[in-house]
Amino acid sequence: MSFETALGLALIGAAVILTASGLWIAIGLAAIGLISVYFFLPAPMLRMVEIIPYNALDDFILAAIPMFIFMGSLLFKGDIATKIYRGLSKWVSLLPGGLLQTNVVACAIFGACSGSSLAGAATMGGMAVKELREQGYEKNIVYGSLASAGTLATMIPPSILFILYGAFAGESVGKLFIAGILPGLMLVALFMGYIMIKALRNPEISPRPPVPTFREVLVSMRDLFAPFLLIVAVMGSIYTGFATPTESAAVGSVGAILILLFERRLTWRVVEEAAIMAMRTTCMIALMMVGTQFISISLSVLQIPAEISAYIGSLPLEPWAIAALIGVFYIILGALIEGTSMFFLTFPVVFPVMMDLGYDPIWFGVVMALFIEMSLITPPVGLNLFIIQQVSGEAGTGPVIRGSMPFFLLMVLALTIFIAFPPLITWLPDLLW
Repeated sequence: MSFETALGLALIGAAVILTASGLWIAIGLAAIGLISVYFFLPAPMLRMVEIIPYNALDDFILAAIPMFIFMGSLLFKGDIATKIYRGLSKWVSLLPGGLLQTNVVACAIFGACSGSSLAGAATMGGMAVKELREQGYEKNIVYGSLASAGTLATMIPPSILFILYGAFAGESVGKLFIAGILPGLMLVALFMGYIMIKALRNPEISPRPPVPTFREVLVSMRDLFAPFLLIVAVMGSIYTGFATPTESAAVGSVGAILILLFERRLTWRVVEEAAIMAMRTTCMIALMMVGTQFISISLSVLQIPAEISAYIGSLPLEPWAIAALIGVFYIILGALIEGTSMFFLTFPVVFPVMMDLGYDPIWFGVVMALFIEMSLITPPVGLNLFIIQQVSGEAGTGPVIRGSMPFFLLMVLALTIFIAFPPLITWLPDLLW
């Protein structure tokens, strides 16, 4: 290993340590990035510092990020999740598992409306935990279904991660959105199937809800109409070519405002809080992107990605085995640092390696989303675990972790399937794009 490579790997290690220490990831990445530029770039190239932030953020697709976050924040602040949950409970709860099934489907639909895993877990958890506990549902699986299904927003479009990945990888965000549909639905089916089997084997975990009347079913459709219309407006505008992903974000924001107006929940306070939330999140993401760009340029100058790719290529292993090892690496890393931080830290090194192995960039984008989903329920730093623990009032995260582990193993199963059968991800975008 050359001296430059050792320095570069030490740089990555320092970034991981700073992130794990609790320092804001945006600050840590920016600091490490500036240090790497100063020490590793030749003096004539130091003037690049002036243009790196501009180049990192000068992409029209990134304008979709604040608008999608604003859309999700409006729905979050406007309490639209309550209507989604209430409407679905009349349909899905009739399956074995009762309202546990509603947890999964409601989180998936809210994720498709908001694009935020944390917001989905917090909103649905705050609404469902108390009610399900009072009805006699077994608490571990209640917590696990909410924490795990809350992660689905990372995969199901419109996903903020896909926008970031598309900007970094130079891939079509619309194609990534399409690629996330089947894997997202597959995860929903796996979660629901597990709940169904567990409820059939152990009926005590989920009391059977009363059968709704025909009138109650019809009324529930009114609660679901507006969210489904928003999903169709956002995703349909992309798939039909009517709008780009950035323009569809504007469609979604306007649609969210109209929904709140129709529901008489649109107030200046809701709009203000949603705008502030979108602004803060976007600024944090922008700073992380700039810091990552600093590190990426330094690593490229040191030829670290090329050396790592050459080393991995020389190993007597099949590409699928290397992909599996990288999957294990991400699972371990996800237990140490937050998922979005993991993406920014590893992308400059891992992406070139996967491309040199011949993997499709769209496929890897969906697999990366799954890695981040897994990190959200991986102790000790899984954010969804802490969110559900807080809304449940539990003294510790133990019950949430125990409830989430079966769902985590289902995600590992999905990862194995995606590695063994890549066309499951690439088939739909290749067909429609």
